[in-house]
Amino acid sequence: MRAHQLVIASSLFALAVVALPAREAHAQSSGAAPYPAACNAATVTQSESERAHTIYQAGKVQYDDKNYDAAIVQFRDAYKRDCSKHDLLIIISRAYELKGDKVEALRALETFVERVPGSPDIMTHRNGIDSLKKQIAAQPPPPPAAGPVTAPPTEVREHTIPPWIVVGAGGIAMIVGIVVIATAPTAPEGCSASSEICTRLAGEDAKAFAKRQDTAGKAKNQPVYGGITIGGGAVLVVGGLLWHFLEPTGPVEKTGSLKPKLSPQVAPGFAGMSLGGSF
Repeated sequence: MRAHQLVIASSLFALAVVALPAREAHAQSSGAAPYPAACNAATVTQSESERAHTIYQAGKVQYDDKNYDAAIVQFRDAYKRDCSKHDLLIIISRAYELKGDKVEALRALETFVERVPGSPDIMTHRNGIDSLKKQIAAQPPPPPAAGPVTAPPTEVREHTIPPWIVVGAGGIAMIVGIVVIATAPTAPEGCSASSEICTRLAGEDAKAFAKRQDTAGKAKNQPVYGGITIGGGAVLVVGGLLWHFLEPTGPVEKTGSLKPKLSPQVAPGFAGMSLGGSF
């Protein structure tokens, strides 16, 4: 019997959906559409009255199955087709109430009382109106609309200047070393470039001899000092470039992991980079 009822209801529901425009169905389900003006049975044609009854039966099946949204659509459409059947307003009010929409339930019931003030159950309906009003008043106000959630600004690290200062210092050191080598004198006559030892020339006084001896020392040592300076400058250039490319960039990640840290180190007899870390 239940299966047979569902088959009949499905057929009635399909017929009702075909007859109901999509826009009107949406407006009625949302409760935004006003109820049609009241009328009497004499102004409703027989075919419209029968169609309204068919749609009501389809809504009744949905109502019994607790599909209140679908039932309300059908009940309101039935009332629109036969606006003399004011009892549909009571049914609509109850469906809204079961759905949880007390405001629309109140509106439907107040409409019924306005249109059928002589109903034998008028006091029952008035009491229902008072009860709905109290329930609506007791409802907590809706929460304020949440504004757009703005994510906190992300700290972004960029490449820093110090690595390039190191690279520049290394470049300058290399240039100085080249100049030192290029300006190194040649060993004077009578002097050995490898041992810095000079032989006093005939008739040479002490001052001239000392000067030749000093020049011989420069001829030997100046290229050595220039080479050391060029090597140290090259180390600084390479270290500064490594510092630049290895230093962390992008969004800051605040974690407890150990982060490598590259920094320049300069000490007597040493110039380079050291790798360390911090939490």
